[in-house]
Amino acid sequence: MFTSINMIKITANGETFSIEDGTSLPDFLAERGQAPERVVVERNGEALTQSDAKAATLASGDVLEIVRIVAGG
Repeated sequence: MFTSINMIKITANGETFSIEDGTSLPDFLAERGQAPERVVVERNGEALTQSDAKAATLASGDVLEIVRIVAGG
């Protein structure tokens, strides 16, 4: 049996990605070696709280800016 997978396009940090429709933001980050709790994400111009980021499902056309949190002093 053949199953069709719907793909969508998003942009993250200026790079275009084709991902499976229904992909969560945490899954997208994890697939790229990013720990969701160690980044700040802006989605379509709006900064997401950690709880919003954990619950977010990506949609076609989303534009993400992902910034890694760095401790320093």
